[in-house]
Amino acid sequence: MDNNELIKKIETVLNNAKAEFNEKINEKNLDEVYKNYLGKNSFLNNISRSISEYEPEIRKIIGMSVNNAKIKIEEIYKNLKEQIKYENSSNDSYSKIDLSLPGVKITQFHKHPITAVLDETVEFFTSMGFEVVEGPEIETAYYNFDALNIPDNHPARDVWDTFYLKNGLIPRTHTSSVQVRTMETKKPPLRVIAPGRCYRYESVDATHLFMFNQVEGLFVDKNVKLSDLKGILEATVKHLLGAKKTRFRPAFYPFVEPGLDLDIECVFCGGKGCNVCKFTGWIEVIPCGMVHPKVFEYAGINPDIYKGFAFGMGFDRLVMLKYNVNDLRLLYSGNMDVLNQF
Repeated sequence: MDNNELIKKIETVLNNAKAEFNEKINEKNLDEVYKNYLGKNSFLNNISRSISEYEPEIRKIIGMSVNNAKIKIEEIYKNLKEQIKYENSSNDSYSKIDLSLPGVKITQFHKHPITAVLDETVEFFTSMGFEVVEGPEIETAYYNFDALNIPDNHPARDVWDTFYLKNGLIPRTHTSSVQVRTMETKKPPLRVIAPGRCYRYESVDATHLFMFNQVEGLFVDKNVKLSDLKGILEATVKHLLGAKKTRFRPAFYPFVEPGLDLDIECVFCGGKGCNVCKFTGWIEVIPCGMVHPKVFEYAGINPDIYKGFAFGMGFDRLVMLKYNVNDLRLLYSGNMDVLNQF
C-alpha cells in the first residue's frame, strides 16, 4: 500500500467508525465499537507501532493523520458515553440540563499552509520597507516577455511553458510582469513585492502543477549593490525556513545581469545527499539577480542613474520545505486530514 492509499485508508477507517457509533448507541455496543477501532490490535494502533518503518519525510504526515483519527474517535466515544449516561439515568437529581456535561467542541480554524507562509512572507518584507503590489493574472506578451528582455525570437521563451489564449493574451507565467508595470507607474526609489498566481503548461507530479504561487521582489535605487541582494535573501531564507547554510550560483535569466540562484542546504538530509536534492546536498530556492539595463529602458528608467535587483520565490515550494511535505498535490487536495496537521 503506497503512502496516499494509506492516508485514504486511515480516513476511511475514521468515517466507518463515525457511522458505527451513530448506529450503535447502547453502552455495550458502544464499547465493542470502541475496541474495534482503538483496541490493542486495531488497524490504527498497528500503524502507530510500525510508524518507524516509513521514510522520514512521510513519517510526520502519516503519524499526524493516525493521531488525528484516534483523537476524533476518542472524542465521539466519550460524548456518546455521556449521552447514554444521561438518557439511562432515573435519578431525579440528574438535571435535564446538566452544565457539567462537556459541550460540543468548537473547531479552531486555521489558515491554509500556503496562505500562512504567504502572510509570513509579506509581513517579513513589509517590515523591511517593501510595499505589496499586484498585477493582472491575464497578461499581454509585452509585459510577460518583451518588457523583460525576452523578445519574440529569444530562445529563453521556450523555458516558460506557456498557455496562450485565443485573443493572444497569456495567463502570466511569472509575477515578474508586475516589475515593469510598477516601474512604469511609480518613480524610484522602489521596494515592492508582488505575490500572486502563475500558470504554466506543466505535467502534474509531486513537485509541479499547472498553477502555482510566486512572490516577485524588486528593489530600485541609486546605490543598490549585489551585496544588498545577498544580505536580504539570506535573511529571508533564514527567517522563513531556518536555513543556516546558503550559497549563490551563477545562472542565466534574461531580465537580470548578473543572474544568480540562491540554494539552501537540503532540509531533508542536512546536506548529506538524498533523492529530494538529487544527491547534491543543496536545494534551489530563489532565482535572482541585478535588473538588466534593458528592463529599465522599457520601463523608462535611466540605467546609468538607477540600479536594482529582482528575485522570484515559488512559495508553494517554500511550504513544502518548511513543513516537510513530499507531494505538492497534497496542499491542493482539500483533504482536511492533511490540512488539519498544520
